[in-house]
Amino acid sequence: MEITNNIAGKTVLQNVVDKLIHTLSPVAIRNNSSIVNDIPSKLDIGADENTVISVISGLLRSVINNARESCIRISAKEMYGKIVTVMVKDSNSFNTYAVACSLQDVVPLAEKIGGHLDITNERKKVTTIAFRFPIGQQQQNTVPLFE
Repeated sequence: MEITNNIAGKTVLQNVVDKLIHTLSPVAIRNNSSIVNDIPSKLDIGADENTVISVISGLLRSVINNARESCIRISAKEMYGKIVTVMVKDSNSFNTYAVACSLQDVVPLAEKIGGHLDITNERKKVTTIAFRFPIGQQQQNTVPLFE
């Protein structure tokens, strides 16, 4: 998936999510659901692009497959220039247990890059999945101390 902006070839998270939404929209439409991308346009993925994209894809697939007549919102924020949190919120979760079970393959991917997933069920039908992952550490240029 080659989606970059013009700033040093970084992968823009909003563009990645737009492409994933486009791919997954037939399932959402079948379930009478809509998907809204609330991710800021200036947020980039950082290192480990393929893994981050795989985790976000897994989150969206899980939520969309288990949503019925819902509005699914995906948002993200960067904290302290070190961590990005991506949140997928389903306002009419059909089966939160099924969502949690379908994420079993995604959890090890998230952990592989130092990230983790949290699932909260605020009210009976409102489910939010948060994916937090570090950014920036692998992007620094390092000079070897010994050669």
